[in-house]
Amino acid sequence: MFAFLKYLVQLLLSPSHGWEDLESRDPDPEEMTRSGLYPLMGIAAATEFLSFFYERHVELATVLIRAVADFGSYFVSVFIAKLIFDYYLGPLTARGHFDTRRAATLTVAGLGLMVLIQIIGNCLPWSVMLVRFLPLYVVLVLFKAIPYMEVRRGCEMRFLLVTAGAVVAVPLLIYYLLYFIIP
Repeated sequence: MFAFLKYLVQLLLSPSHGWEDLESRDPDPEEMTRSGLYPLMGIAAATEFLSFFYERHVELATVLIRAVADFGSYFVSVFIAKLIFDYYLGPLTARGHFDTRRAATLTVAGLGLMVLIQIIGNCLPWSVMLVRFLPLYVVLVLFKAIPYMEVRRGCEMRFLLVTAGAVVAVPLLIYYLLYFIIP
């Protein structure tokens, strides 16, 4: 998990160098998912219980629903993002087909950044508007993955729309649907 966190911190601090490091080290995306992303999603769900310390009259059922929404939205997003990438990324790459290993790494790293934002939001006892805008920074980090994914010239904006939709919009949409639908 610490290696995964190291990659995420590097992507946050220097996105271009972070993608270069991921390219040179070529970590196994399935291992990153099992030992990095899934435990991080569990931590995000567990941080929902911090609301007992700073929210008055919060019920256990409410906190449990929030925790399930946290974990469930990102868990489902892993598979939806891979499906979207399988369908849309091929024509955008220089070779006409994309490297599934790199696409999986892109998915895991992007969702890992989103989970870190969720953890930050859960740990704060007040609503900070800056935290709501941090997914835009994740979009910037995904934009810096263009050389990593070998995107063709002229397809950069479509790549950004596909990756931002799959990695940023899908988990947020699922989270808010779960959060507002489940009482």
